[in-house]
Amino acid sequence: MSSVKDVLRFLGVDDPELLPELRREGLFEAEELSPEEAEELRMAATLIRELGVNPAGVDIILHMRRRLLFLEERMRETLHRLLDDVEER
Repeated sequence: MSSVKDVLRFLGVDDPELLPELRREGLFEAEELSPEEAEELRMAATLIRELGVNPAGVDIILHMRRRLLFLEERMRETLHRLLDDVEER
């Protein structure tokens, strides 16, 4: 676990408004982040600083990314089950 402020410092984010803006969208409200959340914070900072995405857009993008990762994992599991079934025959 890493603190939000440590992750932002590591990323070189010095904008004092970034975190409050993200939190107004309901993002990164906890003080401690899991590795996955730290990666999302990295992505959020990149989206805002380099691509000009607003915090509401970041929320949508992160939601879609989580959904995509979930679906990829489900596909991988399904493929493994199908391959196991084929090998058993």
